[in-house]
Amino acid sequence: MEGAVKQLYPVLANSTRTYSPITLSRDWSTLGRLVIVVFCACFGSTINGFFVSAFFVEHALKRIVSSASGNVFHACVGMADMFITAGVLPISAVVLLSGVWDTVPVCEGLQFLTEASTYCYSIFFCLVAAECYVRICHPPSAYEIFINMRVGLVSTLVFILGMTVAAVGTYLDLDYDYCERRHHGNYIFRLSTNIIFHGIPFILTTYTLIASSIRINQHSRLQAAYKRSLQYHRDLSLIKLNIMAYFMYVLSWTPYLVILHQYPDIGDAHFYQTAWVGIGRSLFTSLLYGFLNRSFGRAYANLFYYCCCKSSLNGTFHTRHRRVIEYRPTDVRVHIMHQAVSVNSPQRGASSSRDTQEL
Repeated sequence: MEGAVKQLYPVLANSTRTYSPITLSRDWSTLGRLVIVVFCACFGSTINGFFVSAFFVEHALKRIVSSASGNVFHACVGMADMFITAGVLPISAVVLLSGVWDTVPVCEGLQFLTEASTYCYSIFFCLVAAECYVRICHPPSAYEIFINMRVGLVSTLVFILGMTVAAVGTYLDLDYDYCERRHHGNYIFRLSTNIIFHGIPFILTTYTLIASSIRINQHSRLQAAYKRSLQYHRDLSLIKLNIMAYFMYVLSWTPYLVILHQYPDIGDAHFYQTAWVGIGRSLFTSLLYGFLNRSFGRAYANLFYYCCCKSSLNGTFHTRHRRVIEYRPTDVRVHIMHQAVSVNSPQRGASSSRDTQEL
């Protein structure tokens, strides 16, 4: 069987090396690598799925912005991470189970998914930061561009663009040869993709996130009512989390980019370890939101409860005000009617008012 697979799919030329671009080091036990990869795939896919779903089931997250564009773009950030957790990692587990050394088509497929994930992630996070910046730092009239935006079409175009560029670079040998490391690709293509998908979005995202954070603090100092409001705490918490998540993404992929451009002939171990640091980052971003933001944490808990303990979402995602109305005692209506009838009696009106407040 293994010989037939090798005939159908070419094996990497330097299959004698100890470090695999798909299944990590040969020096580690196969069972240990399999357990790690399967756990990361299951956990990462679940937590990223919760992150995507949170924007559509948690009322507090829906109220943060005035349009659906910000939530959809943020959800697409999680979908970009799912390219890795639901695509790259499960395929790596299958390769480990097969017992066959890395094949070129499989490795190229994983390279394509990873590059498409990074391209889409960078663009979508730039759109998220731009939406926050316009909403917080500009008048409501300027925000109409996001309210009237055809967010579904824009999101689809971003995914198509990222996947197309990744496919062209991987399968036409225009990008770096991640699998066999035989060539460095086309310099113009690599430079242009890095500038368009990483350089420009990095500058725009960094500026808009920091400017939004400064504007929130300035607004809170000038308007005490805003600082005491729930919207202030939601805006500040979300913008801080966005800054942390984006710079986690940047820092996780920076070592790989430095090695790729400055030390392209470095050993396999260092090269692939830095790549897997960037791949592993997709497991922790959604978890960060769940731990540090109450709204995300509540959404994750409700989704977990729905998936594991309940068969219906009805009654789980009620807002606080709806619960108060539903469980309000029926005798309150007696006090309200009593106050309306006794409107000409100040003493009785005041007494019933106090009774109502006590209830």
